[in-house]
Amino acid sequence: MLPPLSSRRSPSEKSFASSNALCEAYSIVVGTNPALQKQFFLSPKTPQLIPGNVHRASQVQEGIGGKGQDVAVTLGCLTSSSSSLTTSESHSRLRRRPFVLLAQFLGKGATGDLALSKLKKALHEDECLNDDDDDKSKGPCNMVDALTVRINSSLRTCTTIIGEDSATELVEPSGTVHDEEIEQLYQRIEHTIHARRVRGLCIMGSMPPGCPKDLYANIYEKVTNVHPYAITLIDSVVGLDHLFEKIARKKSDGNDLSLLGKTMLKLNFAEICSLARIKVDSETSCIDPNQVINAVNEFLSTVANAQEALDYIAITNSSNPAYFFCISGERSQNAKNGGVITSMFQLNVPNVSFLQPGGDVTVYPIGAGDLVAAGTLAAWEYLSMPNPSDTTLERLSSCVQKEIDLKLGKDYDDAGLISFAFGIACGSASCIQRDNSMLDVDHALELFTKVNLIPCNMLLDG
Repeated sequence: MLPPLSSRRSPSEKSFASSNALCEAYSIVVGTNPALQKQFFLSPKTPQLIPGNVHRASQVQEGIGGKGQDVAVTLGCLTSSSSSLTTSESHSRLRRRPFVLLAQFLGKGATGDLALSKLKKALHEDECLNDDDDDKSKGPCNMVDALTVRINSSLRTCTTIIGEDSATELVEPSGTVHDEEIEQLYQRIEHTIHARRVRGLCIMGSMPPGCPKDLYANIYEKVTNVHPYAITLIDSVVGLDHLFEKIARKKSDGNDLSLLGKTMLKLNFAEICSLARIKVDSETSCIDPNQVINAVNEFLSTVANAQEALDYIAITNSSNPAYFFCISGERSQNAKNGGVITSMFQLNVPNVSFLQPGGDVTVYPIGAGDLVAAGTLAAWEYLSMPNPSDTTLERLSSCVQKEIDLKLGKDYDDAGLISFAFGIACGSASCIQRDNSMLDVDHALELFTKVNLIPCNMLLDG
């Protein structure tokens, strides 16, 4: 069983919590490769994309693109936009900052300005107040600006062409980031981590050209040197060699592992196979649990320091079942996997058709994986909090907290597993929303109750 939540505060965390100025817990989301997202909806007269044909749009929408940006906006949504909140709770929450710090390189010019304004609006920066302040005269909070570096290169645009039964994404090349811009991001992070308490670090997606391969590793080191208890969620296939080396070294340098935040790698099945150098027929092909075990074992033996660095591996596969693995850095006598995988679960992805009258639902799957990461991080941070009854530490609405606590006590006691289940529900709920990184929290809660956790440990012993 997990220890009582009130007993999980490390000495370094206690020193931060003793200061009122540092009492709020923040997430740092690393999304170094943002974009302006355009959605091009095909006309009902020509609802399918046909190469070589002229297609006219029935509607075009502009929004925020980039994996880290999707996560940041969703965290803001989970913090302040639940329709389940009471009137007073909703009013109070809209006046508070969403506790999200987004580290990004954002291109200058009109496209970058537009993306920045949309991001601030999505995170309610025009509605929330400073920390211990009920006087709006002191100005709105600036969580987006804190770790945003405006670079000389232009911002890329990603265009999603949405047809009747499919979505096609066109991605422009990213602009190059220069050394002085990278150094500026490092400096902003250094300043921020000494001024604020960080509960979680989320590393998302690719890096733009010009970034060093150890960028993510350096950010991890800076954050966890000051906040060793911070959990880390990784949803990226780049920079892992350097990142895993840093994490493994921190775990082996004589540190008390009970005081170190855990690390989760969240990827889709095609990505884990790519890292393990296993060929798959399709990114969304239906897979057998033994295929997943083989892919994870191959990944752990192929990628240096992976088994020493990771505590969890979470794998999605579109609407097919997801899988969750608990990892041990020390090998034992397990017959099939050398003791590296200590437990395994299958999680069903609930069907969203019941959420709409008549069950006739148009699905918009682009970005759903990012919402899985966001939901996982939000729940995991909540379950890792030293005292969730402290209102200064609230990250989720009371109804979300209640459902997470119920599932933790009812099903299994692993915070990572329950958090991933909530992430699956958030990703599923987003699929009926046209806009990127948005969800109805009530839908997510309803789907959360339908995510079944099926132990698969017997497959590990076969």
